[in-house]
Amino acid sequence: MPRTARVAREAVDAGIVSSATVLDGGSADATASIARDAGIEVLDVSVLLPHLGPVLGKGDSLFRGVHSVDADWYVFLDADIGNLGLHHIVALADRATRGDVVFVKGGFVRIDEQGRPREIPGGRITEEVARPLLAMVAPVLTGLSQPLSGQVAVRADVARALEFVTGYGVEIAMLLDVWRLHGAVGLAEADMGEVQNRAKPDGALDEVRDQVLAAAALRGLGDPARVHPMVRTRTP
Repeated sequence: MPRTARVAREAVDAGIVSSATVLDGGSADATASIARDAGIEVLDVSVLLPHLGPVLGKGDSLFRGVHSVDADWYVFLDADIGNLGLHHIVALADRATRGDVVFVKGGFVRIDEQGRPREIPGGRITEEVARPLLAMVAPVLTGLSQPLSGQVAVRADVARALEFVTGYGVEIAMLLDVWRLHGAVGLAEADMGEVQNRAKPDGALDEVRDQVLAAAALRGLGDPARVHPMVRTRTP
């Protein structure tokens, strides 16, 4: 988080983005104080749109954020990228300004803590679950190097029109929603170079897999009535 806060501040100071905000969904560490020390605004997600009740995870935080922070575009970044640099944000922001795209997905090469490319390029859930699912409903999206990437730029009006899902399914649901609403011409991939991310142990991936499957089911791969209702974020 200290690195993320510092780079976000650099992006603001360099005029790459107009502001930077941390959406704090209830962190128990020093995230909020680290961000504030770097001059980054911190929003307590639990007090945004309080009529929605308890915050249900990442997708819910993003939903409340885009309905509470005024902007023309939103750039979403995971806070735990080990090698985050200004060039990563530049890649997303620059691609968003070219052409008629409304949604930019960050593409990158996954590297480990020693800077070596990871054995499975897109990640286990991406290659074993997400890419096969996309091949069934939107083959054009299988060409994205990181379809489940949390590094995204999305035009504000598009973001506010989306129905975010909660949990780990938020990325695949957002991708499918934008594709269905705006077509492939509205999507683009930004080359972010190398991104150092933490790999989850095999035993921790079951929940990720199930939530990606549930989100995909809501988007046309099954009967939505059979999916747990808490997977869907309520409207404001």
